[in-house]
Amino acid sequence: MRLTPSWLRSSSEGDADERSGDSETTSEFTMVYSPGSDVSTTDTDKTRVREFVPESDTALVAVLDELNTPVTVDEVTDELIEPARPPIETWATVHERLHQDRLPALDAAGAIEFDATRGVIERSITRTNENQFFSSAVLAAISLGLLCVVIALVSVSVLIS
Repeated sequence: MRLTPSWLRSSSEGDADERSGDSETTSEFTMVYSPGSDVSTTDTDKTRVREFVPESDTALVAVLDELNTPVTVDEVTDELIEPARPPIETWATVHERLHQDRLPALDAAGAIEFDATRGVIERSITRTNENQFFSSAVLAAISLGLLCVVIALVSVSVLIS
């Protein structure tokens, strides 16, 4: 995981396509993430998080749907915060809230698949396809119903003539 905002990357860092797989990434900024650490959050931090993280699960899932999954927590955090460039502490607080609270809750609800160890979010394909199959089944049933009505009307008009 990157654990830094996208706008804090060193200018010497290229895109992933520009780096060879064996080269080590150097960055002027390093953040250490320890899941067990006690990070005190103030009311100001909580207010900042509310500015960037959608309150409803539906809205957060909609943001995830707009991204090409699999996606990292870092990328989701960047997406939620852009175009604002708040202090690194705000970015870290939003990242922590997503990683520790919101994404595990969505995973437990079955809306997404979240690997907390790798920090990777995947949209559940089967869940998305269920909605598509349901829509296709309903459309097929309606089409068959209309076809039966048209056949019945044509038959009645032929019999009357």
